[in-house]
Amino acid sequence: MCGLFGIIDYKSSLTARQKEKIIKILSAECEERGIDAAGIAYVENDNIKIYKRPLPAHKIKFKFKNNPMVIMGHTRMTTQGNEKFNYNNHPFRSERLGFALAHNGVIYNDKDLRKSEKLSKTNIQTDSYIAVQLIENKGTLNLETLKFMAEKVKGSFCFTLLEQVQ
Repeated sequence: MCGLFGIIDYKSSLTARQKEKIIKILSAECEERGIDAAGIAYVENDNIKIYKRPLPAHKIKFKFKNNPMVIMGHTRMTTQGNEKFNYNNHPFRSERLGFALAHNGVIYNDKDLRKSEKLSKTNIQTDSYIAVQLIENKGTLNLETLKFMAEKVKGSFCFTLLEQVQ
């Protein structure tokens, strides 16, 4: 299984450097759940930024140009899709709907859903990406589409999502 971590700085009381240090500690602690790759997502200038590498978290320097209020992260233990191909690593981006998604767990019916929901082929080889595709296929990100996605996938899972500000 993988690891999920993050920060929400509601009062903007932390500096970017403090957040970098906290994220470094959280990601390194999550290596117990996955050492194959690590990544983060955050909003900067109203756009989702994703930084991920096929390396253990303790070998990655997370830097922020600005001071994001919310940062979500993921450490990966590879189960499907080679982590050396960075597109297989989390978080995943939905360009069309402006969100990032990370997943911990396993989805057993991803291949069946690709067929039954008529989802497009992709280079991404992980079961996790099916969650992004199911939401995108609905054309919007809201409670209904999240519910639809969560009820369609079978397995054990936890998802984190970060939406860019519109």
